[in-house]
Amino acid sequence: MIKKTHIQSSKVFRQFKELDKEEPRNVVKFFKLYELSLDQLEFNEQNHLLAAYGDALFKLRQYKPYLKIADRLIELSILQNVRFVQGEDIYHKSLYQKSLAYFHLHDYRAAQHIACELIKMSPEHQSYQNLLRRCMVRERPEWVKQLLFTGAAMYFLSVLLVVVEFAVVAKHYEDYQQNMEWVRMGVFSFGLLTLIGGELAHHLKIRKIIRRYVTQAQRNRNKK
Repeated sequence: MIKKTHIQSSKVFRQFKELDKEEPRNVVKFFKLYELSLDQLEFNEQNHLLAAYGDALFKLRQYKPYLKIADRLIELSILQNVRFVQGEDIYHKSLYQKSLAYFHLHDYRAAQHIACELIKMSPEHQSYQNLLRRCMVRERPEWVKQLLFTGAAMYFLSVLLVVVEFAVVAKHYEDYQQNMEWVRMGVFSFGLLTLIGGELAHHLKIRKIIRRYVTQAQRNRNKK
């Protein structure tokens, strides 16, 4: 969102300043209406409009079109040496929101790659660490998937054993009902422990990886 604007002389920018920018649809509609005229605007006006449009798309969860705008803002920051727009670090903000956009589009590898780069630049930034953690949680390695599959299979097997116990064993093999109950409880407990253990091991490993990654990023920054 544009927090404050510079006084500009162009008619387009004066109309833009009159918009209710709390409603992102207004910004998107305005940008599309004047997109072809964007190159005719003064440099700072272009930056403000583009940044506002990117924010609006992100707020509306239009993540695919936002990715294109994020690339333009990042390119603007690098090639034209524009670091701040309306007092915000447009480079870091665009990278962060681009990573979040990929995350919401379920492209966790792309989101994770950007989150890692952000941590390299600002290892103390907790939001970047949290984003990386969320990506890694969803990118489960094969061994975790196997544990979760085994746990789920054991759980459903225990449900099936309940049916067998009460439909068959209790009626025809009453002497074995206690043994059957022990087996059922054992299968259920094993499945539950496998599910919990798999997730716990996965989260602990992620925590260790992120801590090591942050520590290395801090060391590299201190060497500079």
